Amino acid sequence: MSPASSRCRAQGVVRYSLLILIVLIAVAGGLIFWQIEHGQETEQPAQAVVAAAGPVMRAGIGTDELLQHARDAMAAQRLLAPAGNNAFELYLAVLKREPGNRVAQDALREIFPFAAHAAEQTIDSGDDAEAQRQIDLLTRADPQNYTLTLLQAKLQAQRTAAAQQEQQANRHEPTPSSTAKTPLPTPATPAVVTAPVPPPAAPSAAPAAPAKPANTMTPSELAIAQLHVESTQVEAAPKAATRTRTPAPAAAVADASGATTPVLTHRVEPAYPPDAKRTRRQGWVDVTFTVEPDGSVIGATVADADPKYVFDRAAISAVSRWQFTPGTQDGKPVALQLRQRIEFRL
Repeated sequence: MSPASSRCRAQGVVRYSLLILIVLIAVAGGLIFWQIEHGQETEQPAQAVVAAAGPVMRAGIGTDELLQHARDAMAAQRLLAPAGNNAFELYLAVLKREPGNRVAQDALREIFPFAAHAAEQTIDSGDDAEAQRQIDLLTRADPQNYTLTLLQAKLQAQRTAAAQQEQQANRHEPTPSSTAKTPLPTPATPAVVTAPVPPPAAPSAAPAAPAKPANTMTPSELAIAQLHVESTQVEAAPKAATRTRTPAPAAAVADASGATTPVLTHRVEPAYPPDAKRTRRQGWVDVTFTVEPDGSVIGATVADADPKYVFDRAAISAVSRWQFTPGTQDGKPVALQLRQRIEFRL
């Protein structure tokens, strides 16, 4: 074989090799481009779901940025709403990442009363689902807080009232079938109702007193029911330095009808809430309660407070442990309702 033919054959092999290499490179580039485009299309729905479920933040955000977003939400008064972009959820996200984060713990403790007030406003607006979501969010922050019991009870009362109104509306609305098929009234034989004959009364020298309606109160009972137990301030001093005043035993005051008022014999002073003491918060709580015939206290509830949900638990816990000499009516111990204002001053 001549050198010229060998050279031509070698050049042909090189050309075919280069052509095959170019084709392979083009195919590989096309595959890479297709994978990139396909991957972006599959990631877009997931990003949209994340944006809809919570605050729009990039993936891998740091704790400091979460705290900054939470501060911004507090400044904008977004304590519990909207869902996914509020201060409470952002601080809880920080605690989920760092359970011992003091900044998030202190912030949740400080804004809890304000968030509870916001949840109460949501309940008053009638938004049942949103109110339940906000109560559940507060529960995640402080599940043992007594305020949650009050909020849940108020929401449940609102649900019960709405259900009763709906039942009454359905009861008063006539159905077409009932109006079309109502039979004509027929004269009925009058029924004879025999009233029970009361037993003969025993003879007595004095005429019997007129019967008193079951749901009415005499002026003396009304005066007793409106009495207030004397209020005292709650000091923030240590327990050893707190002046606990126990009233001296006093004779029960009787009116013309023989009714006497309860007399406080053992008073338990409420403890000043640590959070309120640390933030120098002051206020008062009005508590209504019932003094039983044995002198114990039952049914202590908050009638009013300022500020709300800060001192309620301390006031109710103390009043529930008070002891009284019970009030009497005609010489017999009776249950009476009283109202007490507990003041918290520093």
